[in-house]
Amino acid sequence: MRRRTLLFLAAIAATPCALLAQQKPDHPLQFIVNGGLTVPAGDLKDFNDPGVHVAGSLLFRLAGFSLRLELSLTRLKQKIPALGTPAALSYGSTADTLQTTQMLGALGNIELPLFAGLYVIAGVGALNLDTSNNSQTNVTFNGGAGWRFQIGRLGGFIEGRYGSASYEAGTFGFSGAQFIPVSFGLIF
Repeated sequence: MRRRTLLFLAAIAATPCALLAQQKPDHPLQFIVNGGLTVPAGDLKDFNDPGVHVAGSLLFRLAGFSLRLELSLTRLKQKIPALGTPAALSYGSTADTLQTTQMLGALGNIELPLFAGLYVIAGVGALNLDTSNNSQTNVTFNGGAGWRFQIGRLGGFIEGRYGSASYEAGTFGFSGAQFIPVSFGLIF
């Protein structure tokens, strides 16, 4: 009984947020800034710890969907120094020799609104993976979901995605870069 009461109260408290999230903005073109935590997955997590990302986007609202053009920068701390150079792959390094993996992406995404501010997003683009020793650009795919809400006069959102790109195995020591960015963003 107590659990049902708590769920009911939570649903009532969330109702104004859900109603605000359903409000449609007047502008067909909006600017988005977002950032958050990026968790490496697959082969990428064997060589990197979680990192951070920032992104800027233009959102074009069309009939029934939105087109989101995005530029993003992600930095991950390498678990081992100088990723990609076999002679330097040693766990006995000092903190000042640790390197970062940087990912620079340019994406074209499609957003489909669902209900109560929820949406799904998917897209394709180019992703440059740079480990200080090696750099390569390849096609990347991503997909995920998010929730939009109002913060005063601004729009806000929370979003999670899964991204993937393939690379030549000899370049970085792995052939796939999978990552999960979790973002908080503002819509202007």
